[in-house]
Amino acid sequence: MNTSEFKEVVNASKERTWEVLFNQFGDIHVHNPTMVSSNYLNNASIGELNCVRHCMFNEKLFLDEKISEVNKMERFTVEVINHNLPFVKEMAATYELVAIGKDMTEVRMTSSTSFSIGFMKYLMRGQMGKSLVKHLFGLKYYLETGKTVNAKNYSEVYKNYNR
Repeated sequence: MNTSEFKEVVNASKERTWEVLFNQFGDIHVHNPTMVSSNYLNNASIGELNCVRHCMFNEKLFLDEKISEVNKMERFTVEVINHNLPFVKEMAATYELVAIGKDMTEVRMTSSTSFSIGFMKYLMRGQMGKSLVKHLFGLKYYLETGKTVNAKNYSEVYKNYNR
């Protein structure tokens, strides 16, 4: 699988960042502007090992993700178990949290993807990377302001938010 790493420093404690990323796993749409909705599957209510969420990018494109590995308050891995994204074969991501101050945390996201047609990695890498950058910025904005960011307000929020 092809691997890319993304980082974002957020002005929030490691505990608060973990709470939003892991314990509110099924509500990723609140801070990910590339998703219109998300919800828990299989009666899950909080983030936990093997917890599954369903994420909608629009009325057609979706993916289901499962927490497959957890090192509490440090890192967790999410694997895509079902999707209808074109040309994508497998996807996974590991989130790692590093406290760099009392109320400052670095979020590291390592994304791994493979494609059904090999050369698609060159065509899709930029688009997927932009989506992940938006996700981490949305997380930062949500943690620091308590406000949501979505596809409609993302450009304006990104342009005007003092980082």
